[in-house]
Amino acid sequence: MEPSRDVSPRSRWTTLSLLIFLAPLAILNPSLADPMKQLETGFCGGCALSGADLRGRDLRGAYLIGADLRGADLQGADLSEANLEGADLSGANLESAQLIGSRLTNADLRGANLRWADLSDAIAIQAITEGAQVEGLQFAGAELYRSNLIVGGGDDQRTEGSAPGTERKTGL
Repeated sequence: MEPSRDVSPRSRWTTLSLLIFLAPLAILNPSLADPMKQLETGFCGGCALSGADLRGRDLRGAYLIGADLRGADLQGADLSEANLEGADLSGANLESAQLIGSRLTNADLRGANLRWADLSDAIAIQAITEGAQVEGLQFAGAELYRSNLIVGGGDDQRTEGSAPGTERKTGL
């Protein structure tokens, strides 16, 4: 004999409502539950990808607004034209990453490894960059207003240690 289970009509309705409204979402878009699958679609706003291994990934044009990429390994990844506005990239490894034309406005790049990355034509207005490693960073044509990524001035568009012959003029 099975023990009786008193289930109120209200709790049945709540459970049924959740199934009715959430099941189609999971069936139609299973990537909602898996940020890596969602990333493959190119639309991953607010995704939780902290510590993810994304080395060498092709993320051109990806929508990553507000994504949590803390400590993610993006070494050699192509993030050209990606929208990373407000993303948390603190402690991320972006060594040799292509960020050409990407949007990094209000992104958190504290302690990020940007060695030999290419931020040419990127927009990084008010990006938080304390402690970022920038040896060899390329940033020709980038908009870096109110960002402390580049210290100093002049027309040299490369950071200390960048390869000779990579200097370009800036419009800043």
